[in-house]
Amino acid sequence: MTRYFLLLLFSIIIPRAALGDTVVVENGDVLTGEVDSIAGGRLVLSTTYAGDVVIDMAAVREIKTEGNYTLRLQDKRVVGRLASVDGAPVAITANANIPFAIEDLVLATQSKLAFTSLVSEWDSRVDLALALSSGNSTAESYNTLIESDYKRDRTAHQITLLVNTEDSEGLKTKDQLDLDYGFKLFLSDQWFSSANAEYFSDPIKDVDQRISVGMGAGYQFVDNSFGALSTELGLSAVQEELDGDDEVSPAIRWGLDYNRYFFAKRVELFHRQSLLIIPEDDRGQVLSSSSGLRFALNRRIDTAFRVDLNYETDPTPGNEKTDTTYTLGLGIRL
Repeated sequence: MTRYFLLLLFSIIIPRAALGDTVVVENGDVLTGEVDSIAGGRLVLSTTYAGDVVIDMAAVREIKTEGNYTLRLQDKRVVGRLASVDGAPVAITANANIPFAIEDLVLATQSKLAFTSLVSEWDSRVDLALALSSGNSTAESYNTLIESDYKRDRTAHQITLLVNTEDSEGLKTKDQLDLDYGFKLFLSDQWFSSANAEYFSDPIKDVDQRISVGMGAGYQFVDNSFGALSTELGLSAVQEELDGDDEVSPAIRWGLDYNRYFFAKRVELFHRQSLLIIPEDDRGQVLSSSSGLRFALNRRIDTAFRVDLNYETDPTPGNEKTDTTYTLGLGIRL
């Protein structure tokens, strides 16, 4: 098991060849590097000679990128290489050259996957952590977090998978699985309606399964290349199998999603949580959250320190209310 885990890890982190993008500014200076993002009328160019260079888009005369970018315009979203044709910016896609006005460009970010135009619109990452111990006792623990986001026009999809296992002396001491799906339909630049579904399993704590499905509304406070913050509130139906008992209950759900970049995007602070308030039979509250810091090692790989917390006000008999997992591992952007 350990050997396959390490093979997967090294196969993912092998870096791609560096891309060479070109930006020509008004005075004729030619800057080369890698276009990191465009947001708020500013272009961030990552260079090997001056770090991250921030350029006012109004001063950009020409631009050319080697890789694909996801462009969020006022009325649509396209994926393609950036270029300038007759002094005007265009997106070179698989089917056509799509011109656009700078003032209509809300956000441009790198498309991390280079397989197909559909896949490249997903922004995905994997966090991997492995711990081994030997001596008086032997133990292996594996923690894998997969996150993937897809945004198109006024819709957004988010998928999160967390797997946390631990084996000690041949006995499984932790076996958690948490799969989440969220959907947003933006009614304006900030307000959105939402739908969500979650599957959670922790048989060690007698939670055979917990399935919640709900709808609600939310507000996007900020969403740009420097960070994002959104919150949502809604109603859910919760089906639980706890220590052999099967229950279905209504619940109120509150979700929060936050991330912020610091030090020229070399450090990321993040926090994501989901709180279920189940009033029936004094079931109480069920909270799951993931918080931490990521420190960039290069364009694709970072060191990730994460705290995963699961809390229940009324757990099954013999189990603690709070279950906390601390992980330090590698994060890979796909």
